[in-house]
Amino acid sequence: MIATWQDAIAWGVLVLPLIVLAWAAMWFVNVQAERNRYERYQRFHAIMEQLGSKDGSTADKMAAAYELRNYREYAEVISKIFANGHVRTDANDMLQAQLKETLKYVRGPKT
Repeated sequence: MIATWQDAIAWGVLVLPLIVLAWAAMWFVNVQAERNRYERYQRFHAIMEQLGSKDGSTADKMAAAYELRNYREYAEVISKIFANGHVRTDANDMLQAQLKETLKYVRGPKT
């Protein structure tokens, strides 16, 4: 084991770079995960814009609607926007309700 201070230094020289490498790997994975989450949001947003646009063919909109199946993490907002297969028309009420829910969520539980 570690009998002398030279042994302790040798172990430190061996272990310290491994700790630094592990930290760097964790940081890299976290950065990549955040980048992927943002890119996924961007794609979701583009799909929603395509569905909401007045232009575009029915086939394009059908394909975009089908693609929404891959975004289950947005199921709550998707279900609020589309009711019974139709885009809801009460936009102001819908937006106000969503903003109120977001504010309640951001504030967190009352202590």
